[in-house]
Amino acid sequence: MRIAFISDIHSNIHAFERVLEELEKEDVDKIYCCGDIVGYNAFPSECIRLVKEKIDGSVMGNHDYATLTGNTGWFNEYGVEGVNYARRTISEEDMDFLESLETHIYLKVDKLKIYITHGSPRDEIFEYIFPDSRDELLLTLADMAKADVLVMGHTHIPMERRIKGKIFLNPGSVGQPRDGNPKASFMIFDTESREA
Repeated sequence: MRIAFISDIHSNIHAFERVLEELEKEDVDKIYCCGDIVGYNAFPSECIRLVKEKIDGSVMGNHDYATLTGNTGWFNEYGVEGVNYARRTISEEDMDFLESLETHIYLKVDKLKIYITHGSPRDEIFEYIFPDSRDELLLTLADMAKADVLVMGHTHIPMERRIKGKIFLNPGSVGQPRDGNPKASFMIFDTESREA
Protein backbone atom coordinates (compact mmCIF):
# COMPACT_ATOMS: atom_id res chain seq x y z
CA MET A 1 0.00 0.00 0.00
CA ARG A 2 1.20 3.51 -0.82
CA ILE A 3 0.32 5.92 1.97
CA ALA A 4 0.84 9.66 1.67
CA PHE A 5 1.57 11.66 4.78
CA ILE A 6 1.10 15.42 5.00
CA SER A 7 1.33 17.80 7.93
CA ASP A 8 1.10 21.41 9.02
CA ILE A 9 -1.22 22.71 6.31
CA HIS A 10 -1.74 25.87 8.38
CA SER A 11 -4.69 27.27 6.42
CA ASN A 12 -2.60 27.56 3.24
CA ILE A 13 -5.20 26.48 0.69
CA HIS A 14 -2.98 27.21 -2.32
CA ALA A 15 -0.18 24.92 -1.15
CA PHE A 16 -2.69 22.29 0.01
CA GLU A 17 -4.45 22.18 -3.37
CA ARG A 18 -1.10 21.85 -5.15
CA VAL A 19 -0.03 18.97 -2.90
CA LEU A 20 -3.33 17.18 -3.53
CA GLU A 21 -2.79 17.59 -7.29
CA GLU A 22 0.66 16.02 -6.97
CA LEU A 23 -0.67 13.17 -4.85
CA GLU A 24 -3.31 12.39 -7.49
CA LYS A 25 -0.47 11.87 -9.98
CA GLU A 26 1.31 9.59 -7.49
CA ASP A 27 -1.60 7.16 -7.29
CA VAL A 28 -1.56 6.78 -3.51
CA ASP A 29 -4.01 4.52 -1.70
CA LYS A 30 -4.52 6.64 1.43
CA ILE A 31 -3.65 10.13 2.69
CA TYR A 32 -3.15 10.94 6.38
CA CYS A 33 -2.49 14.32 7.99
CA CYS A 34 -0.25 14.77 11.04
CA GLY A 35 -2.18 17.79 12.30
CA ASP A 36 -2.21 21.58 12.24
CA ILE A 37 -4.85 22.01 9.57
CA VAL A 38 -5.38 25.62 10.69
CA GLY A 39 -3.22 28.51 11.89
CA TYR A 40 -0.98 31.23 10.40
CA ASN A 41 -2.69 31.65 7.00
CA ALA A 42 -6.03 32.99 5.78
CA PHE A 43 -8.05 29.96 4.63
CA PRO A 44 -8.92 27.77 7.64
CA SER A 45 -12.46 26.85 6.52
CA GLU A 46 -11.34 25.96 3.01
CA CYS A 47 -8.57 23.73 4.33
CA ILE A 48 -10.90 22.00 6.79
CA ARG A 49 -13.34 21.35 3.93
CA LEU A 50 -10.59 19.79 1.78
CA VAL A 51 -9.35 17.65 4.67
CA LYS A 52 -12.89 16.35 5.16
CA GLU A 53 -13.25 15.63 1.43
CA LYS A 54 -9.81 14.27 0.50
CA ILE A 55 -7.96 13.02 3.58
CA ASP A 56 -8.49 9.56 5.06
CA GLY A 57 -7.60 10.64 8.57
CA SER A 58 -6.06 13.53 10.50
CA VAL A 59 -4.81 13.99 14.02
CA MET A 60 -5.04 17.15 16.12
CA GLY A 61 -2.11 19.56 16.09
CA ASN A 62 -1.27 22.32 18.53
CA HIS A 63 -2.83 25.03 16.32
CA ASP A 64 -6.00 22.96 15.95
CA TYR A 65 -6.06 22.59 19.74
CA ALA A 66 -5.45 26.32 20.28
CA THR A 67 -8.26 27.17 17.87
CA LEU A 68 -10.60 25.02 19.96
CA THR A 69 -9.48 26.28 23.35
CA GLY A 70 -8.30 29.83 22.70
CA ASN A 71 -5.12 28.98 24.62
CA THR A 72 -2.29 30.69 22.72
CA GLY A 73 0.13 31.34 25.57
CA TRP A 74 3.04 29.56 23.91
CA PHE A 75 2.64 31.13 20.40
CA ASN A 76 4.44 34.05 18.80
CA GLU A 77 2.36 36.99 17.55
CA TYR A 78 1.81 35.40 14.11
CA GLY A 79 0.61 32.18 15.67
CA VAL A 80 -1.75 34.07 17.97
CA GLU A 81 -3.21 36.06 15.08
CA GLY A 82 -3.69 32.91 12.97
CA VAL A 83 -5.55 31.17 15.78
CA ASN A 84 -7.66 34.24 16.54
CA TYR A 85 -8.52 34.62 12.85
CA ALA A 86 -9.59 30.97 12.64
CA ARG A 87 -11.70 31.32 15.80
CA ARG A 88 -13.45 34.38 14.31
CA THR A 89 -14.11 32.92 10.87
CA ILE A 90 -14.71 29.17 10.97
CA SER A 91 -18.18 27.73 11.42
CA GLU A 92 -19.50 25.76 14.35
CA GLU A 93 -19.40 22.70 12.08
CA ASP A 94 -15.69 23.33 11.44
CA MET A 95 -15.10 23.64 15.19
CA ASP A 96 -16.93 20.36 15.72
CA PHE A 97 -14.68 18.74 13.14
CA LEU A 98 -11.52 20.01 14.87
CA GLU A 99 -12.89 18.79 18.19
CA SER A 100 -13.48 15.34 16.69
CA LEU A 101 -9.81 14.88 15.81
CA GLU A 102 -7.94 12.27 17.84
CA THR A 103 -4.38 12.82 19.05
CA HIS A 104 -3.10 9.75 17.22
CA ILE A 105 -4.07 7.23 14.56
CA TYR A 106 -2.90 3.63 14.74
CA LEU A 107 -2.77 1.54 11.55
CA LYS A 108 -1.89 -2.08 10.90
CA VAL A 109 -0.90 -2.54 7.26
CA ASP A 110 1.23 -5.26 5.63
CA LYS A 111 2.40 -6.52 9.04
CA LEU A 112 3.49 -3.01 10.02
CA LYS A 113 2.21 -1.10 13.02
CA ILE A 114 2.06 2.58 12.05
CA TYR A 115 1.51 5.31 14.65
CA ILE A 116 0.59 8.79 13.40
CA THR A 117 0.64 11.83 15.68
CA HIS A 118 1.47 15.53 15.64
CA GLY A 119 4.10 15.72 18.37
CA SER A 120 5.24 12.38 19.78
CA PRO A 121 3.73 9.40 21.63
CA ARG A 122 4.96 11.02 24.86
CA ASP A 123 3.22 14.35 24.19
CA GLU A 124 1.02 13.96 21.15
CA ILE A 125 0.22 17.62 20.57
CA PHE A 126 3.18 19.67 21.78
CA GLU A 127 6.51 17.79 21.72
CA TYR A 128 8.95 18.55 18.90
CA ILE A 129 10.95 15.60 17.56
CA PHE A 130 13.63 16.98 15.26
CA PRO A 131 15.65 15.06 12.66
CA ASP A 132 18.75 15.19 14.89
CA SER A 133 16.98 13.62 17.90
CA ARG A 134 19.00 10.97 19.73
CA ASP A 135 18.55 7.36 18.62
CA GLU A 136 17.70 6.35 22.19
CA LEU A 137 14.85 8.86 22.36
CA LEU A 138 13.38 7.73 19.05
CA LEU A 139 13.54 4.07 20.06
CA THR A 140 11.87 4.88 23.40
CA LEU A 141 9.07 6.67 21.55
CA ALA A 142 8.60 3.72 19.17
CA ASP A 143 8.37 1.40 22.19
CA MET A 144 5.81 3.70 23.85
CA ALA A 145 3.73 3.64 20.66
CA LYS A 146 4.23 -0.10 20.11
CA ALA A 147 4.98 0.85 16.50
CA ASP A 148 7.26 -0.19 13.67
CA VAL A 149 6.71 3.13 11.92
CA LEU A 150 6.30 6.40 13.80
CA VAL A 151 4.98 9.35 11.75
CA MET A 152 5.12 12.79 13.36
CA GLY A 153 4.62 16.40 12.24
CA HIS A 154 4.96 19.68 14.17
CA THR A 155 8.57 20.59 13.30
CA HIS A 156 7.81 21.55 9.66
CA ILE A 157 11.07 19.75 8.79
CA PRO A 158 11.06 16.49 6.77
CA MET A 159 12.70 13.49 8.41
CA GLU A 160 13.40 9.88 7.56
CA ARG A 161 15.37 7.90 10.13
CA ARG A 162 15.82 4.14 10.44
CA ILE A 163 17.11 2.68 13.68
CA LYS A 164 17.19 -1.00 14.63
CA GLY A 165 14.34 -1.91 12.28
CA LYS A 166 12.15 1.03 13.32
CA ILE A 167 11.21 3.80 10.88
CA PHE A 168 10.71 7.44 11.91
CA LEU A 169 9.07 9.82 9.43
CA ASN A 170 8.06 13.45 9.28
CA PRO A 171 6.53 14.69 6.01
CA GLY A 172 7.51 18.32 6.64
CA SER A 173 4.97 21.09 6.12
CA VAL A 174 2.43 21.76 3.41
CA GLY A 175 1.69 25.34 4.41
CA GLN A 176 4.78 26.73 6.14
CA PRO A 177 8.02 24.83 5.43
CA ARG A 178 10.93 25.52 7.79
CA ASP A 179 13.65 23.42 6.18
CA GLY A 180 15.09 26.14 3.95
CA ASN A 181 13.05 24.97 0.95
CA PRO A 182 9.94 27.12 0.41
CA LYS A 183 8.10 24.39 -1.49
CA ALA A 184 5.27 22.46 0.14
CA SER A 185 6.36 19.08 1.43
CA PHE A 186 4.76 15.63 1.69
CA MET A 187 5.94 12.03 1.98
CA ILE A 188 4.83 8.76 0.43
CA PHE A 189 5.53 5.51 2.26
CA ASP A 190 5.24 2.11 0.58
CA THR A 191 4.27 -0.46 3.20
CA GLU A 192 5.50 -3.39 1.11
CA SER A 193 8.96 -2.10 0.16
CA ARG A 194 9.15 0.07 3.30
CA GLU A 195 10.58 2.89 1.19
CA ALA A 196 9.75 6.55 1.80
